[in-house]
Amino acid sequence: MFFLIGIDDTDSATSEGTGKHACRLGRLIEERRFGRLVSVTRHQLLRHPDIYYTSANTSDCLLIDTEKEARRDLELTCREFLRRNSAPASDPGFALAAWPDISPEVVAWGKQAKHLQLFRSTAIALARSANISIAGFHGSGIGVIGALAAVGLYFSGDDGRFIWLPGLDRLKGTHTLPALLNICYIDRVENLRGRRPLERDLVYLGDSPTPVLRDGKSVLLLDAASREDPYQWRVLTPGELDKISN
Repeated sequence: MFFLIGIDDTDSATSEGTGKHACRLGRLIEERRFGRLVSVTRHQLLRHPDIYYTSANTSDCLLIDTEKEARRDLELTCREFLRRNSAPASDPGFALAAWPDISPEVVAWGKQAKHLQLFRSTAIALARSANISIAGFHGSGIGVIGALAAVGLYFSGDDGRFIWLPGLDRLKGTHTLPALLNICYIDRVENLRGRRPLERDLVYLGDSPTPVLRDGKSVLLLDAASREDPYQWRVLTPGELDKISN
């Protein structure tokens, strides 16, 4: 069974970011043999003067593959990890949802969090009605808002960027498509029109290629290289991704 774990607001201006905490939490779950970390995604939420956030107002979501009976172990691990590792000045929260429990209302919550100011009490009530474990810790605990939003947005299948996949940190330089997929399995590698590189084509990845979540799949988006380049394709830059996705 798949579980989604959303976390938010674990950091401060001088501490590790929430994304690093999410990856460390995933490794801890694997070390304790409570499940297999499949991916970690980052989701952009509303940036507004009335909303407190550290730098960019993003939240993160872990996808875990495990047995149904592991739910309690996952929840206790999340609680322990966030209490011990969240920055003292932060307002951390998490949400833990079994895949079958995620309702259209939770997906709608995630989408609203990209455009509206939402509230902690509403997040808690919605999560409990959907059998989603949720908790905020020290501070105001408003991290539950983004944590639940991350769960809904990942489940929607069309929001977010992957910050962790097996082998993603080793994906850099220039490779053919088969070599690229041998380093890091990505569901689709294509341009915005769905055209895929030929097996002999070279793809320039740069230093930190960023797959996006589309149609429930990890997708590495490309653009055709210039004629003078020694490769046929290049990944879209973060600025280019900003124009077409979150």
